[in-house]
Parts: sequence; C-alpha cells; structure tokens
Amino acid sequence: MSGGYFDRSTYAMREIADTIERDIARALQPKPEKVYENYWTIYEKDSFGSYHSYKDYMSFASYEDAESFLLRDTTIVKAEQKYVGRQFFGDGVIFQSTTRYMSDTSDTEQIPVLYLIHHCYYDRYPDDADVLELSDETINVMKEAYRQIRIAEIYATRVDWMMSGDDSEESFRERIKEDLAEFEREYASKDWIFYMMNKSNNLS
Repeated sequence: MSGGYFDRSTYAMREIADTIERDIARALQPKPEKVYENYWTIYEKDSFGSYHSYKDYMSFASYEDAESFLLRDTTIVKAEQKYVGRQFFGDGVIFQSTTRYMSDTSDTEQIPVLYLIHHCYYDRYPDDADVLELSDETINVMKEAYRQIRIAEIYATRVDWMMSGDDSEESFRERIKEDLAEFEREYASKDWIFYMMNKSNNLS
C-alpha cells in the first residue's frame, strides 16, 4: 500500500501548487516589447444587436483618410442627430446609409445601417506573447499561497499514509518533521523562473 485514505486527493493539492508556481514564473519572465497601435478604423452596424468591421478589417492613418474612404460610397452621409443621440456605438461621429436598413428592427421603425469611425490608440503585447502582468505585491502573496498549499499537501500526505496503515504514529510524526524541514529548505532557495526555463528546455 502507499496511501489512499484520502482517495488520492493530495495529488490535486500538488496540481494547484504547480499551477501557482507556473503562473508566478510567467509573471516574472521578461516582457516582450509592446506593439504601438495608433490608427483609425470603420465599424458597420447593420443589425440592432451588434456591429462589425466595415468590409474587410481596414486601418487608416488619420480620421480624414477613414472618412474619405467611407464617403466614396455616395449612399452614406452624416447621421441624423436622432441616431447620434441614441448612442448606438457609445460615442464617436457616426454616419448612416440612405438606402440600407438594419435587419432586425421592427417594420414601424426602420433604422438605417450606421457607421462609426473609431480611433484605436493603445499599447499591446504581440498576439502570440505568453504574458502575465502581476504586481510585486500580488506575486509575493501567490508565493505564500504556494507555500501554504505545499505544507498542507505534506500534512495531508503523511496523515493519508498513517491512516492507510503505511506509517506508524511515531513514523508519521517523524516524517512530517522531515518533510517540512526539507520543503522549507527547498522554498528558501527556490528559483521561481526555473519552471519556465525547464519547460523551454523540454520543448527543445
């Protein structure tokens, strides 16, 4: 026999601790350079419940470029105030079609297809970057959470083995002390980014 009194639930405790360790390592990894985004795009609202990018997703260097492109379609004009005031897009200057109407409005209130020229302005990490941003304070609390869960795992494992008949009471008490001392040595010298380094080596 080798435990089983807790029906192997102690393995779940280790999995939780390993996940916390992985996330700490991710948060401590050097961050890639952010991609700077500053452009204009056009959204189209052709149904009451949602909106999407106009034509294929397009970006423009300036508001004027986006407006000029949109108004090449002579059936699109600046929206009436009643549609602007209803804030279909939240904010921004909007335009309307003079020939097309939203697909899911009632027959008594036909609402024209609407367009918004939206300014996108932000920094972001590359799309494939595995980035986790956490403050130092949060990382320190997560380290303590890892420590407490590992300690709880040690206690649960040793109780499991005693109650399953693998360890005597005396051995139970001695082995808890040994396991806790060994873990505290491991914890004190722990390299928190080793998890990601080891993962990378295994993939290569």
